[in-house]
This record gives sequence, C-alpha cells and structure tokens, in this order.
Amino acid sequence: MEISSKLSIIRYRNGIRSETIDDVVNETELKLAINHKELSSLVCLPDHLEELTAGFLITSGIANEKNGLKGLNYDQEKKIMHIELTDNSVMKDLIFSKMKPVGCGAGTLLFVKDKMKPLTAGELRIRKEKISEMMNQFNRSSELFLLTGGVHSAAISDGNSILVISEDIGRHNAIDKVIGNIYLAKGTLDDKIILTSGRISSEIVLKAVYAGIGMIISRSAPTSRAIEIAEDNGITLIGFARSTNFNIYTHQERVIF
Repeated sequence: MEISSKLSIIRYRNGIRSETIDDVVNETELKLAINHKELSSLVCLPDHLEELTAGFLITSGIANEKNGLKGLNYDQEKKIMHIELTDNSVMKDLIFSKMKPVGCGAGTLLFVKDKMKPLTAGELRIRKEKISEMMNQFNRSSELFLLTGGVHSAAISDGNSILVISEDIGRHNAIDKVIGNIYLAKGTLDDKIILTSGRISSEIVLKAVYAGIGMIISRSAPTSRAIEIAEDNGITLIGFARSTNFNIYTHQERVIF
C-alpha cells in the first residue's frame, strides 16, 4: 500500500474555482499481538511497520534490556503484527497505564506501570548553533509533509547530525518509528536526541523516559505536565526551535552557549 494517493479535488483560491489533483496521505490500522492476544491497535501510515512496532514496545516499557524483541511477523491480510519477545510469559504480569494521545490519533498508548529511574545528565551536550542547524535541516527533510501537509515528522540525532527521520499521521508514531529504527539497527539510545515537529505533551516525554533518551527538541510548544515530567526525569526539553531561536524549559546544562 502506498503512503499517499493522488485524488481529484476542487480548489478555491483568491475567488477562483478550479479542478486539480492533490496528494493525500493514506491511513491504515495496525494491530499488535503477543501470544496471539491483541495488545494495542495503531492508526498509522502503511510504511515502516516493523520500526513502528519496535519503537512502540521500547517506549511503552514492554521491550527492555531484560526482555528484548526476538521476532516480528506481519500478517498483511489481517493487518496484525505478531510479536515475539525473548520471554513472552512476562506479559501476564505486566500492568499498563492506558492513555489516549492528546491531539492526534495514534491508537491507545500503553505505559508499563513501574517506577521510573531519573536519567543522569551523562555526556550528552549540544552547542546552541547545532540546535538551529539541525532543526532547519529537519524541516527541509520532511518530504511527505511538504507534499501533503498531512503528517508529523520525527528524527533521531547524535547532537552533530540527523541519523534517521520518519513521518506519520501521529507524532507519537513518528517518534516510535525513529526509535525503532535505531533499536533494530542495534544502536544506542541514551546518547541520542529526539527531534519532533509536534507539540510536546506528557506522553511524548514518557516515551523518551522509557527509551532512555535525555533530550527532546521541537519546533512546537510543550505542555506544563510535559515540563514537570522532563524536570523530574533528567530530560532537557527545548521548544519553539525555529530559525536561530529556541526556548529551554528544563536541564539547560546540556546546551553549550
């Protein structure tokens, strides 16, 4: 299934009506199942479904250092991703907090109810010039958004360059895709930065907490609850990163002026 379609529409601009062809994003539903039991259902673009699944498992706290992802098998006809963990039996003991995403559809978000350990500042640092440089590159790289205007974008950076970028109709999905990409490539996450086009709400920060990522940079705004969670868990939160401007809301020690 293609990620966008060309459709005939009526366009009205400056008092003039015309028929034209427009690019519109395609939408699908992805069901996630462990031990043939449905875990969650995601509304998403029909691409990079393995990365999306892996990222969802990481940022929910389901897959971790003790219980990793062993295999994925996608049933295209039924649109079900069958998941195999190194220890599937732990699923019966997990208790989840279920959350509905704020503002854009991504299905039901899950977070394992467990005590979260605050991150330490670590070695991650970024120069102020790099924030503007990377966000400008990030905005130019959002190809599907520039084509359709119907998606959010997310990327992973090492503080010097953008390593991977992805897009989806849900900002939560876009973030899960890039995190899943790094995880499946057996890369590390604790020295990485999330770049996002969307608003930083509490669920976005919780995803960073579970993934062990210490910095989030967005061209949009954070919520008060997101700031509280970031402060408590050692995450640097940067919003309104546009052109050469940005706001630092928490843990400014990671930004070098």
